[in-house]
Amino acid sequence: MSEQPFQGALVNSQMIASLAARTALETPGVLRLEPTIQGFLAQLGPAALRSLLKPKSQNGSYRHDGVTATIVDGTVQVHLDIATDIAYTALSVAQSVQNRVRETLQHTGLTPGHIHINILAIEPCTDTAKS
Repeated sequence: MSEQPFQGALVNSQMIASLAARTALETPGVLRLEPTIQGFLAQLGPAALRSLLKPKSQNGSYRHDGVTATIVDGTVQVHLDIATDIAYTALSVAQSVQNRVRETLQHTGLTPGHIHINILAIEPCTDTAKS
């Protein structure tokens, strides 16, 4: 059998963004991701064009509905915009999200870099399934 390395990017910025989003949403105190106009406009920018031109490249950025993931030379940075439940301390929720996302990213084989958390809303939870 050939010992040639597998040529392809199994882990890309879109998958990292999806993992980060799911991890954040599963964190107690997080109500939802907060899509912003800035995020929408960034999707239309140069990063989107690069991902179309080089779809097999692991390096690049992906932004969607309150989460941005950027991979550069095996290091991943994540930016999350979230809404939190008023029943939880916002700082504790942000730290918990950071820790959980960092732990999740370590399982991808990439090096976790900065994990930025922006809390854009703090409000009462109206969903009884969340509390």
